[in-house]
Amino acid sequence: MNAPGPEPPILETPRMTFRPFTADDFGLLAELHRDPEVGRYMGGVWDDAKIAAVLADFAAEHARRGHSKWVVHTREGVFVGRAGLSLWRATGEFELGYAFRPEFWGQGLATEAARAVAEWAFAHTDAPYLIAFTEPQNFGSQRVLERIGMVREGDRDMGFATPSAFFRMPRPAGA
Repeated sequence: MNAPGPEPPILETPRMTFRPFTADDFGLLAELHRDPEVGRYMGGVWDDAKIAAVLADFAAEHARRGHSKWVVHTREGVFVGRAGLSLWRATGEFELGYAFRPEFWGQGLATEAARAVAEWAFAHTDAPYLIAFTEPQNFGSQRVLERIGMVREGDRDMGFATPSAFFRMPRPAGA
């Protein structure tokens, strides 16, 4: 359990806090992406090189844009996973994404996080819509996206071995 960090959180929900990744968070990202259950839906277990590259990308994107995927802790300081908003480089679209440790699945935390990230995105960016995608067999994550108002638009090639279940959410009226 790494403490949430010295900086004020970027985002807070009733049960969680979100802060930017730093170079010191390699262990947290490794804990998450070395888990075989997480890997089942994320293209496999990640090696050190991939973890380091993704961590550097998250930190650099946050420094450049003011958002990326963020470290998520419970309000009590327990590491849950990651969630946030990134620019999907291949298309230039804003992508809402999250990955939580399996012991936090099925508690509504992913829905709470995804909803909060979407609200944050529309309040802090000019994105006309958000996208999200999952491994086609990740039905739990697809239900989360539907709960927050995203609509599945079929499958789309997102650059992985197989097409992904693709979702979109337009900017709410007045946001």
